[in-house]
Amino acid sequence: MLLVSFLLLLHIVPTHQYGTGYIKFLKYHDKSDCGEINDCDFYFKNLELYDSTRDQLVYVKKTDDASNSDTVNFETDIPDTKWEYSFAMKTNDTIMLRTEVWDKDSHNGDDEKRDIDDLVIPFNEITATNQWFSRQLSFDSLSWYFEVEIKISQCDLNFEGKGCNYCSVNYYTSECNKYCKP
Repeated sequence: MLLVSFLLLLHIVPTHQYGTGYIKFLKYHDKSDCGEINDCDFYFKNLELYDSTRDQLVYVKKTDDASNSDTVNFETDIPDTKWEYSFAMKTNDTIMLRTEVWDKDSHNGDDEKRDIDDLVIPFNEITATNQWFSRQLSFDSLSWYFEVEIKISQCDLNFEGKGCNYCSVNYYTSECNKYCKP
């Protein structure tokens, strides 16, 4: 009886297998006026990636600062922070970025330059391959933007539709859990 109950439980409990998304932060460029005392020394607080249900995928509490530049090259200017992340995601889900951009100021205290919320990362524009796709992320590309690379290595289990091309039932490839038609 216990075995039958266990098997019934297994049958009715849904299993979810999500795809895998990747993001690599390359640069942050900002034309903010950081004052006459020094150039911009940007750092980031509460950098977070989250999905459409507001589930947190990636979180960085605070980074070191990048000295005297309006462009931050993440890997070289802030090397002590990891800048490439992978996470489980539903194929074609909306992934968003939230962060605070600060300027370290040794004379007057640090200044918050930007409070970025709900910046969409366009995973829905790419297909599932192991190829990186470059994107600029911004609300107003004239004054600031992030340069990132993104990729999706696999689609959700049983996913059909854009992002994994248009797939037919019972066909499979390495990029998708189903054969993808052109």
